[in-house]
Amino acid sequence: MFKRAHELHTPDPYFSGVAGFVGSGLERLHDDMSRMELPDGVPDAVRRCHDALRHTYIYSYYSYDLLTVAAAQTFPCLELALRERLGSQFVGRVDRKGKVRPPPMLDELLKAARAQNLISADVEGLNHLRNMFAHGTDAVLNPPMFLIPFQLVTETITELFASTSSSCKRT
Repeated sequence: MFKRAHELHTPDPYFSGVAGFVGSGLERLHDDMSRMELPDGVPDAVRRCHDALRHTYIYSYYSYDLLTVAAAQTFPCLELALRERLGSQFVGRVDRKGKVRPPPMLDELLKAARAQNLISADVEGLNHLRNMFAHGTDAVLNPPMFLIPFQLVTETITELFASTSSSCKRT
């Protein structure tokens, strides 16, 4: 439902107690995201993407549909992090005929990170979650349904950059 301008600061019915989520007030949503901080070694582009998701989750209090947007963008954020960390390894690769291969997708990046012991996450599980959100679902998301994959992605990004040098610290 598209809100009128004067209604923009009122909670979405899912959060207002009229329907939906019990105990998911604005402060609770903010607390959820306060626990999802990335360490300093994470590149700024990844941090901005991650912070945008955290804000989108919080602002879903005013528009439930933003929760779906946040869920849909969680795995592209992970893919960005993987490209930032591993992308240079795939530059210039060619197929058997000498044709330049396209950049790797999430599945290949996850497998490479796992093979290099940069992450401990179950790559098949992550890829399954990504496909669920990327290809649509009729599930009505609630905050916990978003938080579980987002926490896993946050932990994976943290782990991915744990071994990077201090030269990657944000400026």
